[in-house]
Amino acid sequence: MNVLRKFDYYISVRDDTEEDSDKLRANRDLKPTPPNERTWKMYNYILVWFQSSFGVSSWNTGSSIIKATGLPYKHVIGAAVIAACFCSFMVVIAARSGADYKVGYPAIARAVFGIRFSRFFVFVRMFVAALWFGVQTYYGSRCFDIALHCIFGHKWTDIPNLLPESAQITTRLAISFFIYWLAQFPLMFLHPRQIRWFFTIKGVVMPIAAFGLFIFCMVRGHGPGDYDIGVKVVQVTSQGNEWIHCINSIIGSISAAIINQPDIAGYSKKRKDALWPQCIGYIPSIVCILLIGMAANASIRRAYGESYWSMWDLMEAILSHQWGPGTRCAVFLCSVSFALGAAGTNVFTNSIPFAADLCGILPKYFTIVRGQIFLALLAWPMVPWKMISSATTLVSFLGSYAIFVAPLLACLMADFYVVRRGNLHVPSLYTNNPNGPYYFYKGFNLWAGAAWAISPIIAIPGLYKSYHSDSLSQVASNIFYGGWIYTFIIGFTAYTVLAFIFKPPIYPPGHEDTPTTWEYMVQTNGFFENDEPINGVGYPGSEKLSDIEDASEELKTELRVITSIKSVSQN
Repeated sequence: MNVLRKFDYYISVRDDTEEDSDKLRANRDLKPTPPNERTWKMYNYILVWFQSSFGVSSWNTGSSIIKATGLPYKHVIGAAVIAACFCSFMVVIAARSGADYKVGYPAIARAVFGIRFSRFFVFVRMFVAALWFGVQTYYGSRCFDIALHCIFGHKWTDIPNLLPESAQITTRLAISFFIYWLAQFPLMFLHPRQIRWFFTIKGVVMPIAAFGLFIFCMVRGHGPGDYDIGVKVVQVTSQGNEWIHCINSIIGSISAAIINQPDIAGYSKKRKDALWPQCIGYIPSIVCILLIGMAANASIRRAYGESYWSMWDLMEAILSHQWGPGTRCAVFLCSVSFALGAAGTNVFTNSIPFAADLCGILPKYFTIVRGQIFLALLAWPMVPWKMISSATTLVSFLGSYAIFVAPLLACLMADFYVVRRGNLHVPSLYTNNPNGPYYFYKGFNLWAGAAWAISPIIAIPGLYKSYHSDSLSQVASNIFYGGWIYTFIIGFTAYTVLAFIFKPPIYPPGHEDTPTTWEYMVQTNGFFENDEPINGVGYPGSEKLSDIEDASEELKTELRVITSIKSVSQN
């Protein structure tokens, strides 16, 4: 037993609140970001969206929307511009709480759903991030497989398959996955305050690779012509549902990244850096990748007579039609760039959120770096190639995740912007005190859970119809295709109305007279004057006391006395 205790002590993450029964267990990564770790600057937030938009899964988004909606390409471009502007607005408002108070999603969720009930919503995001991490790693490995093909030629493609058919992957692709997984693994050791340099590199490399591939396709096929991608475009008299479907598809594709915003915004050097500058990175990049992806697909179809719905199939086709030293070199650089891009997207949208969530659920054992390493090790047990090739139901679930994320985001936005008017009491996010403003009923905000639960109901019939196409009417599908928009509106409205009825407390007892004007608490970092600093963050003037982590209690007491004397003398 002593051995187990020693082992537990060895692997546990140190926390200065673990002996205080009135405080929730936390660690450095779950607490507010200290000033010395706020390393992200304006250009980092601009480039992080460039690196995310110019990726493997974004290339054929425009063509896929044409295929799904039957809209002409001009309509898709118009809808993309509208969706991009709306998405960028959502990105900014989702980032504000993290930028204001330097805390991530697991902490902010406590203010909305309660300190205990929030764990469910943290787990939901963590679960889906884990699944997508495996899928995105497989996407990257497929691009890396093309790079190996360019290097070794037929010696690579002729590798005999030694795996049984039940494995649903060949030996060659398994080797590609393993090598790519190894290459991606070191990124898991980088904390969010450090990973920004990788996003900067990718933000420069990816547009070059994407435009290089675009130019080749345009030259080879002599332009997109009438944008024929082998899909019959339906000219319908009423295109309202198709437009909503198009806009909803683009919003849904980044819904996870929107809800992840506080996890990244908390590392901003200046609060404003994490807000509107992100629009500069997102709007032009997403519109650009949709446009060049559609044009390249249409142009290469004119050259090769076929549309290619994945990046690796397109590059494989180029190799088979244009095999030669120049083509091999160009495709190699392009495939390596897109493989690098997949890794960056994986970190931004999956590994950091997963690790932050795991840190929120098990702060005793997991930091963000430990959580990322754990997620990387899960990539193999998840066998993502099976999820893609055979688990149609699971892939459909991942696609329908938006109707559950939208109302969750709606509750977060309604709480921060309407109910609390941008005011959070940061110390109460880390307390187990029943009198705290985020304790609600035994740690559960039941009416917030109800607002979230009733929102997806309108879209569930359409979700059922997506599995059983012969059931129900087209109306159910039309509602489901606009599911993100509809469920967000319902969730936002329901939460606001229920909050008006139940009137949750804004501040802890003793501070009821504190103003609730817009972001009043931001000027004090979310602390009252009598609150102890947390992680080097606190009431202005008190943060410096907690910066000396290794100082003895006697020294800290002495520093407090000196600070008090200085304050009195100044007054």
